[in-house]
Amino acid sequence: MRKWMLMLAAVIMAPQLTVNACDVNFDMVIDETIGIVCEFYNGRLSIAGEAITGGGLNDIVVVLGDAPIYDLLTGLPVCTDSIHVGMDVRAAYLLQPGHEAQAVVIWLTPAHPMAAVFTTIVSENIQYSPDFAVFLSADGKYRITLTADTSIYDPIHGLLTFWDIKPGQEFFVWVDMITASSPALVYPDKVVRICQDP
Repeated sequence: MRKWMLMLAAVIMAPQLTVNACDVNFDMVIDETIGIVCEFYNGRLSIAGEAITGGGLNDIVVVLGDAPIYDLLTGLPVCTDSIHVGMDVRAAYLLQPGHEAQAVVIWLTPAHPMAAVFTTIVSENIQYSPDFAVFLSADGKYRITLTADTSIYDPIHGLLTFWDIKPGQEFFVWVDMITASSPALVYPDKVVRICQDP
């Protein structure tokens, strides 16, 4: 009985490391995994895939908590009812030693072969003017122009302007048309910055 009481007291007194998405800041190390939804149960999302950050895990279970969930193809927030086994998912999360991984943001990718959406990283040669910002993607494939009419968004910090775009940042890009030139000229309708801010 004494042993059981001690164990109960330890659980009650253990530090709570659940992280609210709104409390995340760039001093925290955010890891990411991209993969397939294997299971969704009790607010926990099981993913089998590949880590895309150094400290990330290929196969991981993340606790959703209040983390926002977005449809990658529309950029709109969705509810947990949109999560289905077998769908593509990208998860950003905080790993605390000895504790469950806490989700920061979840991106779902429903099947949609016609969607014009891709990811890109801003290269060092970004140029600003009063009316627009222009940059090459880090892989040199795209020359991207952002204007005041471009919807620029960060899941944690909200709406941005093209002045907030910096080299090394990674984005999801939505676009209606891409030219056949090299590099391709891209005038996005919308871009969404992916969690980490270098």
